[in-house]
Parts: sequence; structure tokens; C-alpha cells
Amino acid sequence: MLTPSCRALAAMCTLVLANAALAGENWTRFRGPNGAGVAAESFPSAWTADDYLWKIALPGKGHGSPIGWNGLAFVTCGDPETGALSLVAIDVDSGETRWTKTFDGSHHSLHAANSYASGTPTVDAERVYVTWTANDKLHAAAVDHRGELVWQRELGPAEYRHGSGNSPIFVGDLLVIANDHTGDSFVAGLDAQSGAERWRRARQGGIESYATPLVFEDDDRQQQIVVSSSAEGIAGLSPVDGSVLWQIPGIYLARCVNSPFIAAGMVLSGSGEGGNGKQLTAVRPASEQGVEPEVAFELKKSVGQVPTPVAVGNRLFVWSDRGVVACYNAAEGAEIWSKRIGGNYYGSPVAAGGKIYCVAADGEVVCVAAADKFELLGRSQLGEGSHATPAIHQGKMLLRTESALACLPAE
Repeated sequence: MLTPSCRALAAMCTLVLANAALAGENWTRFRGPNGAGVAAESFPSAWTADDYLWKIALPGKGHGSPIGWNGLAFVTCGDPETGALSLVAIDVDSGETRWTKTFDGSHHSLHAANSYASGTPTVDAERVYVTWTANDKLHAAAVDHRGELVWQRELGPAEYRHGSGNSPIFVGDLLVIANDHTGDSFVAGLDAQSGAERWRRARQGGIESYATPLVFEDDDRQQQIVVSSSAEGIAGLSPVDGSVLWQIPGIYLARCVNSPFIAAGMVLSGSGEGGNGKQLTAVRPASEQGVEPEVAFELKKSVGQVPTPVAVGNRLFVWSDRGVVACYNAAEGAEIWSKRIGGNYYGSPVAAGGKIYCVAADGEVVCVAAADKFELLGRSQLGEGSHATPAIHQGKMLLRTESALACLPAE
């Protein structure tokens, strides 16, 4: 007989599978489905402004990445004067703004490279979910696809010396938000429909971390929520109650800004400071009670602080903040090639049609081949600075600059 917790987990897994099926061609969170940053479509290697399907000005500035669901793109914008956050819904075929929903904000400390809209929202078939900080508090809200507020709540203190950049994720019908700041930190699981808190896992504060959580399925097909922070290391949490399933503390040398992702059946994540990556660590998560997780390998050369790497098959492509791109064997961490391409990067690479795209801070999009031999395929200019990661939805690449959104159709 199933225990209540097993029944809850079984129901959650059913919802996960249902959401995954619906999200097949939707870009539901930062870097798309489960943060993989990979799409099947093929796009040009280089282009000009004449190649866009459309390009529109946004009603504010920000660095958060766009997402897409069923023909609608969603992106956040911040007001530099008030700190208010706006969520904008845009028709991906026409570029028409369908609606804008604005939430009150406040001025707070910001790093020169941050903004009042640096987090990426997440979306399901019914609602779009955003997080932001105001008056040193973390807030979350859900808006339906017509732009009507469903719920809004304050989650607790959020004291970020460099400004916040939280990006929520989904696990079934659970909205998961990590809040790793200088004070008492936590990961919270909210009921997506009502916003009610189902559980909260307290975490040590200290150095702010910005990593977006990840869903990992172990060998027993059980879901884990993987979270990483400088203070806590890397851990797998139960989606049912937030309990710690496994943890490797003390493995990060600096601030966790890039996000965990899956490659070769492992979870990889890293840390860095001052625009330099300190390490990228590959971990085999625990899959059964009593089996300890282990570090498989660690990379320290040509790794990034902010950009999250992307895995294509058994190859790992790492993009550093300082413009060095490297290809590794994803299973072993052996370097295949490394090349300096120039530029500074805050956005993360995405893979599409055998190509890797990454946007530099000055708005140059660099395209390289996802191959065992380095090949620079193209460079394109967005015309404005960008710290965002491209999104791919329904055969269109959505490219966000500080104050505009452009749509590039597939080949």
C-alpha cells in the first residue's frame, strides 16, 4: 500500500509528465525545458535586422530572459525610476503586445551589471509566475494568460548587495523558488494554483547565489529538486516536503551564479567571482537511500562565473565570461578544444540545429558549431547591449536586449 507521501509523489510525477508533454514545444523557464538550453530547430548562423520577423521596444529595461507558451512570449521589464516590475505578454507571430501587468517595487542596491528585472519567469498551461524584490522582501505572483492577477504574496527577506535575480521553476503543480541571500535563506515550494506555501527549507545565508533550481530524475525515476549555493553546496530536495535527500557541502569556491544542468546523467554546476569562473563540478546524485553522491570530475580551466554551459549529446560546451569557448567530453571532463572568441558575456549559450549561440554584453551574437572541431559560423549585432539568454519557441528565436525584443524565424 502506498504511504501518503508516496501517493503525493506519484501524483506529482504524473503532473510532471503531463506538463513535460505540453511543454514539448514551449520554452517554459530560464533556458527552456528543465534548463537544458537545447532546441531542435535550425536558425541562421548570422543575420541582419532585415531578417527579423519583428522587433519591438519594451516598456522598461531588464536582463531576464524571455519564455514562451502556445504562441505567447513573456518577458519582464524593470522601471529604473521606481523599481517596479512589469510582465509583458507578446504574440510571437506578430510582435503585438497582448497585455502588461505591473507590480510595485522599490529602489535597492544593484550591481552595475544587474537590473530590476533580471529574473526569468516560468509558465504553465494556465499561469505565468514571476518573482522580484521590493523593500528587501522577495515577492512572487501568478498571472493568467489573459493578464489577470491570480495571486500575489510576500515570501520573506531578500537582502542582496548586488540586487536579486531569482528565477522560479515548476515540479508538477509545485512552484519552487530559491532565495539565497546574505540573511536567513530558504527554498520554498508553493502551490501553483493558490500560492499557498507547502513547504520551506531553511538554508544558510552569506554570499548571494543566483542559481536556478533543476529537476533531476534518479535511477528509480524519483524526482529531485537540485539546488546549489555558495553556503550550502549542492543538494537534492524532495518535491513532496523539501527534505534533503542528499548534499555535498563546501564544494564551491565562490559565488554560485550559473545554474545546475544535466550532462551525461550527472548534474554540473559551478561558481566564480569577478567575472572569472573558479570551477565547474560534475556530481553524480544519490539515487537510493544510503548511497552517497559523489564528485565525478571538476574543471577549472576556461569556465565561466555567469554563463551556464550547454550539453549537446556527449559534448559539453562551456562559455566563459571573458570570451573563451571550450568543448569537453561530458562524461569524463576531458578537453577537446578551447578557443578565444572575444567579448564579455552574462547571457548563457543555447544550442539549436547543431549550432551554439551566445549573446555578448555589447549585443553581439556569436554562433559556433556544436562539433568536435572549433568552427566560428557567424557574428550578428543586436544593436544594443544584452545580458539575456535567447529563448526558442515555435520555430522562432527570441532575442532580448536591455530594452527591446527581437524575433528571428527558423531557416
